Amino acid sequence: MNDDDSSAPDRQCPEALKADQVSDWLSRHPDFFEGREALLASMQISHPQTGGAVSLVERLIATLRARTELAEGQHQALLNAARHHDQQASAMRALVLSLLQAESPDALAQTLTAELGERFGVQHLAVWRQLSSGEWPQPPTHELDDDTDQWLTSTLCCANDTLTLDSATSERLLPGASLSDGRCAVIRLALGDRHGYLVLAHPDRTSLPWVMAPENMTWLGEVMSRLLLRTSS
Repeated sequence: MNDDDSSAPDRQCPEALKADQVSDWLSRHPDFFEGREALLASMQISHPQTGGAVSLVERLIATLRARTELAEGQHQALLNAARHHDQQASAMRALVLSLLQAESPDALAQTLTAELGERFGVQHLAVWRQLSSGEWPQPPTHELDDDTDQWLTSTLCCANDTLTLDSATSERLLPGASLSDGRCAVIRLALGDRHGYLVLAHPDRTSLPWVMAPENMTWLGEVMSRLLLRTSS
């Protein structure tokens, strides 16, 4: 006689048989319940929510319904995320189009201030750059002196282009902003034989505006660098 239990699936199992063994056996014999509909109908298990006894079919329906609701929730979350990304991307495009209309470096910085505040809720920014002879910039543009340049260069190499703000750091990077807490994102501006920095700040350390993400700061820095070179010529 063959002692392999797979040759007699409906033979009475020993009491010592464990639940994992039953589960493993059934997974290897998915056709076991074919022709045994009465057995399926007679099986009673607990309902996942009420705790009362229900048939296996009812429990399966409840499980499938829960999985469907979970999948629908995940799908909706993906749709919401995609919609939010599209809105942010549209806002960035509109910002760049507005910047293209600026005819001077100061006008460019002023436009950037207005657009970032309106479209992304960024109320604090500074443009630090080396100036040509005779230039008299207006805030948020500030002259990049050697001391500030060296401080930014040494600080950013250790801070991954973001800094935690306190009163002293805020006053140094964002003159007149009066921020005693928060974070700022900094990107270096390549301006031909000169350079500068774009600084955006937000009072919340943990939840920064989308535009202050590293990849968005890189893009914005490239746009500002090109437009500053164009409007300075």
